[in-house]
Amino acid sequence: MKIDLKRLRSEVNRLKANRIDSPIGKIKTGATEIIRRHFDELERMHHEDGASWTEIAAGLAAQGVTQGDGRPLTGRRLTALMHNIRVRAGKLRSKGPVRTPGEHLPTPIQKLAGRSRKAVSLAPEMTRPRGETPPDQAISEEEIRRAELSKHAHLLRKR
Repeated sequence: MKIDLKRLRSEVNRLKANRIDSPIGKIKTGATEIIRRHFDELERMHHEDGASWTEIAAGLAAQGVTQGDGRPLTGRRLTALMHNIRVRAGKLRSKGPVRTPGEHLPTPIQKLAGRSRKAVSLAPEMTRPRGETPPDQAISEEEIRRAELSKHAHLLRKR
């Protein structure tokens, strides 16, 4: 079956002109920005004051914070937004320095003060007693590079 490319282009352009802009990625109600701005306080209210997310969401809804479709903010939606902000902050943290740390990177509040932190350590075969010099058979970075290059040299040959 043959198609007429000129007609296809005109159909695509016509449909593109009639396309409705997608609301994805655009600020709708501003709820995310409000929660991002007050992230630390909301976390503190939940963890230290013992308020449930549903109660916090009801308080925000009473002050006019709504979901995308204009309904009052729910506890489930609030926890989803909190999670999204936390994940985004982690991604920004891993990418490097952020312009304004307070705006994008909420400081996590320790959930339970009684928890002990576990130390991270190397596996026994990776550790070396203090003062011991590294073994002489260690290969240099240059040797590692050459070995990796030789593995792929067949891909780099001229034909």
